Amino acid sequence: MKTQSKRLLNIRKSEKRNPALSKLSPEIKRFTAASRRRRIAFGVSIASIASLLLLVLSTIFTPLLAVEKIEVTGAKRLKEKSIVNALTSQIGKPLPTVSGAEITSALKAFPLIESFSIISLPPHTLRIQITERQPIGIIAVSGTDYLYDPAGVRIGISNGYEKLPTIQITGVPEKSPQFKAAIEVLMALPAELLSRVAEIDAKSKDDVTLRLRGYSGQRIIWGDGSDSVLKSRVLDALIANQKKTDRVTFDVSSPNAPVVRYGNF
Repeated sequence: MKTQSKRLLNIRKSEKRNPALSKLSPEIKRFTAASRRRRIAFGVSIASIASLLLLVLSTIFTPLLAVEKIEVTGAKRLKEKSIVNALTSQIGKPLPTVSGAEITSALKAFPLIESFSIISLPPHTLRIQITERQPIGIIAVSGTDYLYDPAGVRIGISNGYEKLPTIQITGVPEKSPQFKAAIEVLMALPAELLSRVAEIDAKSKDDVTLRLRGYSGQRIIWGDGSDSVLKSRVLDALIANQKKTDRVTFDVSSPNAPVVRYGNF
């Protein structure tokens, strides 16, 4: 590039001193036109980058996309208004700068929230989609039946109409090995069978038994937490071959050699 510019300058000086060199002017014109096009293209590129940068800065540091409204979806047990009030610090912030860490910190006051997602709805709406904890069993504490989720978080007081099993344990659920053993079994059961379980008793991680709903009070000897998938399939097949009124015990503690016992127990 420098060599060509120097060459062009020398040609122009020579042309002034000697008009005979004017016949080289077509070459000079072509070179000048090419240089002009390159300068124009460079200028357009710089202008485009500057415009994009200006747009980004105006979006981030001006009220162009500032949060004016907060929506909460997915709340059933929790009050939407309470969650919105906990997030008022986000009002006025541009949507691109909303901090997930700040929202996480604000929502720690709601233990019933299992997870959440942040959705930006330009120009001014911030939506928080929450997933509440779901109860898996009932535990009696000081004479009151409470609903608990698989993590041992208390969700609320049972109304007595939930089709959930009563979990027989001692101690605090989140620290109880019995609770953990019971949850492993309940999580392995098919959804249809889970709704039929009236009670689960985990005396230890190796001795878990269940009782089904109904007058006959059918029992299930589960054993330990191993081979849960196989035990669940075997149990499903055994139950399918029995009437709900049959007084039986299903023993799947050894799933490869299951046992069905009839009569009172």
